[in-house]
Amino acid sequence: MASWKQQALIEAPVEEVWAVISNPETFPEWNENTVEVTGMPTKVEKGSTYRETGRTPLGRSTTTFEVEELEDLREIKLRCQTSGYYSHWLLTEARGNTFAEVELGLEPPNLRAQAFRVTHNKRLLRRMAEGTVDGLRRFVGARAGSRSGS
Repeated sequence: MASWKQQALIEAPVEEVWAVISNPETFPEWNENTVEVTGMPTKVEKGSTYRETGRTPLGRSTTTFEVEELEDLREIKLRCQTSGYYSHWLLTEARGNTFAEVELGLEPPNLRAQAFRVTHNKRLLRRMAEGTVDGLRRFVGARAGSRSGS
């Protein structure tokens, strides 16, 4: 299993960060690896599924993701049902800001998905995690700026 953890302080309240990471429909706006999200349920909860088209080392791919873990304002874990790729977010309030930890990884569910292991090495996962955190910071900051009229 390959994985990478990235930690960051995001200058926004936990509620604002949670509103973004717990709503996959926002992913194409801030996550450089997500192209499109479809099939979102009205309410995101543990066991919910949706379709995500993403950029992969082998091109674009559309797969089903499942919400594996969900604790309001604290934790969300999303997993691709085809490749075993996952993102796991933990949030902690930090004096009005948010301390975020994201882990990106790959746990192939079967032999067919083992091929993804070659393409999803630690270096790629690190780059993806850094880009994801940077995109989240920019997106949350831009939303806060537009609300304050800056």
